[in-house]
Amino acid sequence: MNVNLANSWSDDSSAQLHLTFYSSQSDDMLFNKGKDIDIICQTDLRGLGLSWSLHHNMINKPFLTGEAKPLIGNKFQIKFPTTDLVPGFYDIRVVLDSGTSNNKKNALDKRPVNGSCTFGWKVNKMAIPDSRPKGFKAFWIKAKKEIDALPLDVTIETELKTYTSKQIDTYNVKHACLPADYDPKGHKYETVESCKVSIAGPDGGRIYGWLAKPMGEGPFPIMLVLPGAGYNPRPRPLEHARHGYLALDIQIHGQDVDQSSYEFLDEFVNDDINNPVKYNYYNIYKRVRQAVNYLVSRTDVDTKKIVVVGGSQGGRLGIVIAGIDSRITAVVSTITHSANFPHQVWVCNCNGVKSPSNPWLIELPEQDGMDLKDAPPIVKTEEAKCFAFFDPMYFAQDIKCPVLMLGGLTDTISPPYSVWAVYTNLKVKKKAIFANPGHAHDWSPTFDRYAWKWLNK
Repeated sequence: MNVNLANSWSDDSSAQLHLTFYSSQSDDMLFNKGKDIDIICQTDLRGLGLSWSLHHNMINKPFLTGEAKPLIGNKFQIKFPTTDLVPGFYDIRVVLDSGTSNNKKNALDKRPVNGSCTFGWKVNKMAIPDSRPKGFKAFWIKAKKEIDALPLDVTIETELKTYTSKQIDTYNVKHACLPADYDPKGHKYETVESCKVSIAGPDGGRIYGWLAKPMGEGPFPIMLVLPGAGYNPRPRPLEHARHGYLALDIQIHGQDVDQSSYEFLDEFVNDDINNPVKYNYYNIYKRVRQAVNYLVSRTDVDTKKIVVVGGSQGGRLGIVIAGIDSRITAVVSTITHSANFPHQVWVCNCNGVKSPSNPWLIELPEQDGMDLKDAPPIVKTEEAKCFAFFDPMYFAQDIKCPVLMLGGLTDTISPPYSVWAVYTNLKVKKKAIFANPGHAHDWSPTFDRYAWKWLNK
């Protein structure tokens, strides 16, 4: 549902052999009470010993270290007090001593074995910085007016093609990087139809997308599927149509959806990070609004049921469009990218490194971050002021509809402090978030099945 891909991809940097982490205190590794946190690391190797270090999420320098208590069954107990923990997320990094071997051909001889897990402590009380610009709402109202004044200029690029249920299964495997049929009980239609469409874009170009819908005249609920980052082809959203939606999956950069190859566009090279209207995401956000304008213009849809879904950049865009477009009635956002920019900068500062989003940083000695007792400090550079107009956590506070989210706890691309900042800023009563412990920037079929049922309600 959320990581909709035409080409095979995985960026689950949490994948680690031989080590598994869990806690009897919390299945999802989110802790809210107790004097101590007790985590078990189990290995399938002959573990001789395990050392551990405790870090603020994504920060290299530890503030606590120790030796785990060995248990029967190749298990090790990591236990430490919660006294010094402020609400937020923390990483445990471990080094397992599994002995040595003379068998040089054995891959397990790459010892010692390193691993990590992430947990949350009272994350519902995590301090969130507020650098939202004073003119934030007015800025985006003006942007909406600009794109809404642009005629849709709809073009049906290809003829409608019919897909039976078996053909959908085949397409999912060959072209959408999905299991053949991973939610058979959720089917509402066994035959769907699909075509390529394009509409006018905010930059004089076109917005291309694959449309898929159940057979029939409708009206059908609307689903806008928003892509993750990168310049890639898009798959037809046939599975969503099989679940009853008139679905549109768009190529967010104005490129076609089925090119044989894609080039990195100049919009990311020549953008101006000192000027919000010249920053590349200004037009990207407007393209999403234009896609909604097209969908609600159709006569075969139910405009009271408009869902946006996406993962990573798609999760970001879903939060953004729901924050500026009151027509959206539900959001499913996973591994939401690019939120909580001030915290990102603070992590870079603590690690003493530069990053593309923090080019003004002067390299500093590494810090453990323990001096921070509240939200990270606000960055006051012109670049930071520009980024604040695009940070999804500031759109979240204007959302009026139900929101469902998922975050990978070991995700380094969309860190949990970033994803949970969006969730915390949501003011709606109907909201829910699931932690995916031990997993990073990746997809979950079980969550998809849950999300379709959630949307049905």
